[in-house]
Parts: sequence; C-alpha cells; structure tokens
Amino acid sequence: MSKYLPNYVFNTIYDIDYSTLYEQGKNVILFDLDNTIATYQELDPTIKHIEFNNMLRKYGFKIYIISNNHGPRIERFCKRFFVDGYLTNTKKPFTKRLNKYLEEQKITKEGAVFIGDQTLTDIVCSNKCDICSILVKSIDRNTEKWYTKINRLRERLIIKHLTNKNILNAKEVLNIINKRSNNNE
Repeated sequence: MSKYLPNYVFNTIYDIDYSTLYEQGKNVILFDLDNTIATYQELDPTIKHIEFNNMLRKYGFKIYIISNNHGPRIERFCKRFFVDGYLTNTKKPFTKRLNKYLEEQKITKEGAVFIGDQTLTDIVCSNKCDICSILVKSIDRNTEKWYTKINRLRERLIIKHLTNKNILNAKEVLNIINKRSNNNE
C-alpha cells in the first residue's frame, strides 16, 4: 500500500466506529488537532468536543494530541480537552520526534491509531511509523496557512495519480480530500 493512503477514511472524527477499534486492540488515539478535531480559530474545546472526549474515555481510550503547531495553541486547547499527553512541533511527516515520544510514553504502535486530516503530514507520518491511520475530511480549509494550502495541492496530485493507477482506496481518499469544508459543501 502507498505511504499516502490511510487504513480507513471517514468524513469526521464523529463517524468513526470507536467500539470496533477498541475491540481490535486499539487503546490509544493519536489525534492531529487543527482541522481534525477543531478549526484553527477554535482556541478552546466546545461542549461537543468535551462530550466526545468523555465518550472515548468511557471506552477506555487514552488520548494524545500530535501536532505540527506550536505549544501555546496546543496547550490551551488541551487544558480543557483533557488529554493524556501532547506533542507540539512534531515535524510530521518526519517520524523521529513522534517515535521518541511514543517510546517515552510507553505507547505501543500496535495499540495506537492516528487520526488526521492531511495525507502528506498525518497519514504519511503514521504509516511510516507503522501505526494504523485514519483520514478525516478537514473541518475548515478557509483558515489554513499558506503552506498547508500548498500541501493540499500536492496531496490532490499524488492521490489522483494513485487513483489513476487503481490503487486500493485511493478513490475514496480523493473524494475526502476534494471535499470542501463543512461550511462550503
């Protein structure tokens, strides 16, 4: 399978069947934050986020935020989202910082799942680390940084190429990454 393709694809984090993941031995969720859980403009979790977090904890999941963003933004969100830990400035898709963090936290790759909205950062990083990967549609692309917008163009070209080669689930990934934000569908 291509390093650009996730194991699973869903529209949102709320559409994922977490009970099945838990039954499959996944007990740690590594979330990207920006445009996966919350928009760039949401500095604090909403009530819906807190309820979602509580639901995951009832299943028995440990929750971590793995972000390329800088500390203050992540720290502020995590204070109320109640995570078991977080890693900032991860430098995804590179794996060195994430692998070191997983080792420090004693997180097994077999028991983890990584959920993100970008194939070139989140999915490539998780696949290179041999962690189960889930791609979700980004929440609001209108607020993305210029470098993320460039990545989106590259992402679309790569996945379109894989679709043309009939690579398994590439078409499903292309459909997700081509969808606009919830506000613009």
